[in-house]
Amino acid sequence: MKQRIDHLEELVKKLIGEREVGEPSTPESQKGESNMVRSGASEVACAGTTVMDGVRSVYRAGDEWEDVLLEINALKRTWTEAHEDPTDDVRPTLSHTVDGSSLLFGQVKPLERIEIISTLPPKHQADNLISQFFDRENFPISLPPILHQPTFMREYNEHWKDPSCTNFIWLGLLFSILGITMLSYHQHGEPPEYEGISESLFQLYRVRTAQCLLSGDIAKCLPYTVEALRFNATAELNRKDDNRRGLWIMTGVIVRAAINMGYHRDPSHSPSISPLQAEFRRRIWLSVISMDDMASFLGGFPRMSSAIYSDTSEPHNLYDWELSESTIALPASRPLTDPTATTYLIVKSRLFRAIGRIADFNNIPTLVSYEMVREIDQAVYEAYDNFPPHMKLSSRDGIHGISLKSASDFSTLNLAAMYHRSMCTLHRKFMARGRQDSQFQLSRDRCISSALALLSYQEVLEPSWYRSSQTREMLILAAMILLLELELRRRVPDENIPPDSNSLLQALERSCTLWENANEACDEARMVYDVLAGMVSGFQTSSASSSSQTVTPSSGLEIPGFDTSILVDGEESFEKELASMDVDWVTWDAFIQDTGFQDGPIY
Repeated sequence: MKQRIDHLEELVKKLIGEREVGEPSTPESQKGESNMVRSGASEVACAGTTVMDGVRSVYRAGDEWEDVLLEINALKRTWTEAHEDPTDDVRPTLSHTVDGSSLLFGQVKPLERIEIISTLPPKHQADNLISQFFDRENFPISLPPILHQPTFMREYNEHWKDPSCTNFIWLGLLFSILGITMLSYHQHGEPPEYEGISESLFQLYRVRTAQCLLSGDIAKCLPYTVEALRFNATAELNRKDDNRRGLWIMTGVIVRAAINMGYHRDPSHSPSISPLQAEFRRRIWLSVISMDDMASFLGGFPRMSSAIYSDTSEPHNLYDWELSESTIALPASRPLTDPTATTYLIVKSRLFRAIGRIADFNNIPTLVSYEMVREIDQAVYEAYDNFPPHMKLSSRDGIHGISLKSASDFSTLNLAAMYHRSMCTLHRKFMARGRQDSQFQLSRDRCISSALALLSYQEVLEPSWYRSSQTREMLILAAMILLLELELRRRVPDENIPPDSNSLLQALERSCTLWENANEACDEARMVYDVLAGMVSGFQTSSASSSSQTVTPSSGLEIPGFDTSILVDGEESFEKELASMDVDWVTWDAFIQDTGFQDGPIY
């Protein structure tokens, strides 16, 4: 009570002082001093603070008169709050108004607590799923290390003692963990007990996560709100269907929820935050802005975090066993050559911060200098080049040196693929210009080399990987770039171009074969194979096919008259065939509809 009264007194004094500074009768001679005071007051007002009361984490953005009224109301409520459990959930009625966050999750219908809890698997099954989730060495989906496992397991065991006391947000976190684990089973191999049902269980747990977040209300600033949202976004990112727009919108909500809880301000400003909490808050914020960078890049939309002031430091590169609830002071950060659980998060965030600039660049409505492209290219290249050695593909062993049997293998390949995908996306609009103007040669070289690298990564992917829309989009983009280059070479011959067209064609032929091999694992793979095989067959002359096999579309899809001319005159029929595929139509438009092949490249 005394702390609340003291806070109220400070607010009133500050607001009175600001009002006196703003009096219109201030003499001219005192304006300079008044402006200095006003400036100082503004700096205080803009700083804001993160308040933790033991349960909630709330960011207080400023000190307006409304804050005084809230403090007065808080004084009235203090005595009654002392006799109430602050974690009690307010049960929304079934007529609860659907707001933006609930629309985000498909207007799910709120359920009673007993209905939600009854959906949980038996404890022994849940134990196995949780154990699989925390097995970072073998879990096939990249997860941000934003949960302190000992703390979570303590709360997990408390939940099973009396599930009826568990709040909705924590239940949402649990369902998000179960959902991601089921998704990993569906995409990368099902245990016998989940054979044939892992996908439906993933969808069920995904809905339950949304219902828990809706009932718990993400605006209440309860613990694990951002973690549950962030894991739910990971599941959305790895879904079978293309959900780039939905993921981008969802990420905007996550960023706002994190700001609402003060994650954008470094925990050092708030003495009530323990060292363990502070370190995981830094991890959480870094994972949130990295998701914003990635979702914006994948969807082709502006980033939200680029307009946000944040002074949150990078988390320390520490092993989780170095952190506990009794930690008094954080150990010194280890070098990135020490592969802790946080190393991947730190390295990936630096790369994605640079890649996110591509999303900003592609949304500039006015003409920009090519120097900006070079600047972004350099930033992305340096971010990738500065990776610690254990997170880079070995140039000596090449792609065949990767086994994809551990989480570190997945992480290494994922980062390399994102690097090359970003290079293709940044430079593709300038690719054709490189044939006419040497200043754009960088874009042409980057596109071809990165596209070839992406198709080489296809060699080590198991058929189950094609179930991810991100994998399919990445490989389609690479193939389209090489097809464009082959068509440009045929339409506008260039004596200065080395005669390596056959190697490009062979890479495409091999890619088609791999798409065909994935047919049984993924229905979408057959559609992609049929279209790409038809396009590749148009380039296969007798000289090119003499050293490589000829690929033809399967009998499951007829593509009458499907030859190279479709690249020029047949875009409508081509779009019709690809209507149900995960094609990046923004890329396709830039390649085909904005390029006049008849008159040579114009951009």
